[in-house]
Amino acid sequence: MNKNIFRPARTAAALALVGVLAACASGPVSNAQLSEARRAYETAAADAHVVRSAPIELRAAQQALQKADAAARDGEDMAKIDHYAYLARQRTEVALQAGRIAQSDEAIAQAQATRDRILITARTREAEAERDAAERARAAAEQSRSLAEQRLAAAQAAQQQASAANSRASTLAAQLAELQAKQTDRGMVLTLGDVLFDTDRATLKPGALRTVEQLARFLETNPEQKILIEGHTDSVGSDAYNRDLSLRRAEAVQRALAERGIAPSRVQVSGLGKAYPVASNASAEGRQRNRRVEVIFSDESGMIKPRSN
Repeated sequence: MNKNIFRPARTAAALALVGVLAACASGPVSNAQLSEARRAYETAAADAHVVRSAPIELRAAQQALQKADAAARDGEDMAKIDHYAYLARQRTEVALQAGRIAQSDEAIAQAQATRDRILITARTREAEAERDAAERARAAAEQSRSLAEQRLAAAQAAQQQASAANSRASTLAAQLAELQAKQTDRGMVLTLGDVLFDTDRATLKPGALRTVEQLARFLETNPEQKILIEGHTDSVGSDAYNRDLSLRRAEAVQRALAERGIAPSRVQVSGLGKAYPVASNASAEGRQRNRRVEVIFSDESGMIKPRSN
């Protein structure tokens, strides 16, 4: 509730109190009261709060002092002079009381205004804190949504990659099966038998070119694939001769692939001679099986598993 609404009531109460005091006053008043009343009036007239809140009372006090001065100049009875001085003093007291009330009301109003400013500042800060918290929550939600979308996209990409990898693996397996390659502990291996070469020769027979062309088409279709061509012989002849013959046969296959556009960097060759037989060299059939060229295919990363001894 606004304290200013009580100001007229307080002023009226003060006036009534002074009136009661005036009515109850009795006895003679000394001439010194005129000087006291004048000093009190001058103090009140210099107070801005009194001037603003009790102009009528100040005017009445001033008029009483003027009447007292006039009576003194006219040589009238001292009782009359003291009476006007008394009235001036009482009017001044009422004015001073009204000034104090006004000053108190002003202090209350200033305190209320300060309190209101503090409350407004506090509420503003609370609103700003709530807004900042809401913004942080929104940003966190947006980040979470973005991360979820990224994870979903990554999962979909991984699923697509896995599907593509499975598709490539199936296609690769079908192509290798068409080449009649077989699964071994080193991976898929294609065996080219002795019938592709003349006896003790490293030149491919015309009938072998169909197999080489199939192998070249496979390597063209699968550019990430690399191969190792290993030449093998039976046990007839010296070790040096057999290693040389097996190497030349492996190189013959490499050259045939190069003529069909397969980069030599994708093809390794090795001549192992009679070191790794797959059958007994005691029979003609076993020796024929040992005279062979093996093509070992790499994995998807291009790695070829080394031969275990």
